[in-house]
Amino acid sequence: MAQGWKPDKTVEYVVGSTPGGGNDKTARTMQRIWQINKWLENSTVVNKVGGGGAVAYAYVAQRTGDAHYVAVVRKAFLANHILGRSPLNYTDMTTLALVGDESMALAVRADSPIKTVRDLVDRIKADPQSVAVSVGSARGATPHFTYALVAKVAGVDPRKLKVITFGGAAESVTNLLGGHIDMLSASVDNVIPHVQSGAMRVLGISSARRSSVLPNVPTLKEQGYDVVQGGWIAVMAPRGLSDAQIAYWENLLERTTAHADWKRMLEADALEWEFLKSQPARDYLKKEYDFMRGLLAELGMVK
Repeated sequence: MAQGWKPDKTVEYVVGSTPGGGNDKTARTMQRIWQINKWLENSTVVNKVGGGGAVAYAYVAQRTGDAHYVAVVRKAFLANHILGRSPLNYTDMTTLALVGDESMALAVRADSPIKTVRDLVDRIKADPQSVAVSVGSARGATPHFTYALVAKVAGVDPRKLKVITFGGAAESVTNLLGGHIDMLSASVDNVIPHVQSGAMRVLGISSARRSSVLPNVPTLKEQGYDVVQGGWIAVMAPRGLSDAQIAYWENLLERTTAHADWKRMLEADALEWEFLKSQPARDYLKKEYDFMRGLLAELGMVK
């Protein structure tokens, strides 16, 4: 461990969702690894629900300079700032590390006449409104970006697409299986059981490499559409941390994400392993922010 700083009181690992959700699982898996290995024994997971994570992020952000508060942060954090839903930006917190990534799947019913991404593109080129696609619970998030970028690469105006939102991915799945929509764009874990049962077919996934859980499904890039979109997972703390505090967390998180229990959790949830230390992670988030701002402007969602 880095010399010079270590927690001297309870660490609060703050999650912006209810117990049992993906972010909660991330925090609790890490906490369990810390306790089993005696790396950090005095920690608690705190659920602060509301505002799509905004309540949790604000709770941590106000503890300037205190490295006893960390939060699980997802990509929507950037979109919420760009779209004016939250005053907090990634620059208002200390990015400690990127610890994982979640690829998206474009999926249709098994009996759909759309067999490939090329079939999809041919249809939306002829009529962008001819394919009804759910992107989960909100426009302007990673599932929406994935579909919009495929259209954009193919020369179709992404603002003209027939994009539908429901309460969440589970509702999107129900509507796809019920024949009410033609396709969904969602994180891979939402479609795996339905692919395994034979009810759905995945046209392509948005990761840089094929998924270990869907090894027979080609990536979008493999099919000639240069679209790599992931729903990354970061760990952030308040701003104003010292170099020693950042080094402590980098070291702990790097060892945590190399642990077998962490890799098992990723595999179970169809997540991709990724680790970036604090500075590379901050550089990555700056690129992501600029890219997302440009794409949201193209989608007519931000001025």
